[in-house]
Amino acid sequence: MTDNGMDDFRIDGGLATVPITDSDVTSYISSLTRERSAVLRRLEKEAQEEAIPIIQLAGASLLRLLCALHRPRRILEIGTAIGYSAIHLAEAAREARIVTIEIDEARAARAEVNFREASVAERIELIRGDALDHLPGLRESFDMIFIDAAKGKYAQFLGEACRLCRSGGLIVTDNVLFHGLAAQPPDEVERRHRSTVRRIREYNELLRCHPELDTTFLAVGDGMAISIKR
Repeated sequence: MTDNGMDDFRIDGGLATVPITDSDVTSYISSLTRERSAVLRRLEKEAQEEAIPIIQLAGASLLRLLCALHRPRRILEIGTAIGYSAIHLAEAAREARIVTIEIDEARAARAEVNFREASVAERIELIRGDALDHLPGLRESFDMIFIDAAKGKYAQFLGEACRLCRSGGLIVTDNVLFHGLAAQPPDEVERRHRSTVRRIREYNELLRCHPELDTTFLAVGDGMAISIKR
């Protein structure tokens, strides 16, 4: 697992993009999405060809909507990968400064190149390394925090996110349905995915009962949780 967002979940040698809703509905909704920049379209193609985990298009659209509604000025992203979601955030929140953390050095280097090509590099600070090593050192508060990293660490990320998120701020988590497998009892899931499914379900329950958060779970993309800090 890396801080880029997904465990290795592969079908026929490629990264699975199994829709959690009807595939025809998903395709139709995607066709209604506004045209993306050339950089984002290129990253979508590269991610598909190289099995790089990035947020699904419906999830990215939701992030952009949240930015338009919430108008964050300071955004923290846990899990950069090649910079796809950070560019969406930067385009949607044009006055925001973004801090993003990535553990994979090669992907971090690619992300920096992509930020420059998208003309958003001056507003994005990329931190290289394990997020759990760097989050405790952050002292500023954030208006919006996006968690899209190693799911086995989600609960630990959440603890830091709650500390860093201002009251009234948003914490958004991707992959909370994990290709729909999180809706199944862990013992009924293929053995190699049981640990991940168990942790996702535990994390979702943590969100549901968290004393500082009000959370809504949405079947968008690979499942997204939108939490507001009280």
